[in-house]
Amino acid sequence: MTKCAAPACRNDAPGRHGIFCVDHYFLLPKAYTGLLTRMKIECGRCEDADTKKHLEEQLAAYINVVIGKLPPEARNSQAALDSARRSTNDPAAGAHDQRRLL
Repeated sequence: MTKCAAPACRNDAPGRHGIFCVDHYFLLPKAYTGLLTRMKIECGRCEDADTKKHLEEQLAAYINVVIGKLPPEARNSQAALDSARRSTNDPAAGAHDQRRLL
């Protein structure tokens, strides 16, 4: 596994094509995460050395741009990211409150 690309993050990026840890991944707009994932896959599949190097340079530049899209508290420290996590007692977004249904 590789480390998350976000500054000061100690977490691992999941999967073979992961760039950000799960916490940072879901803080980013979907359009950016999709672009980075597709580009990372394309880099991995590229056979030409010069093309691969060019794609890796582009990917690194895009990652730097996307890091700028993270909320400031998520960019600055792992402690701030940890404190921003939702409490485990809060229902997930879109989840139904089971007590209301009964």
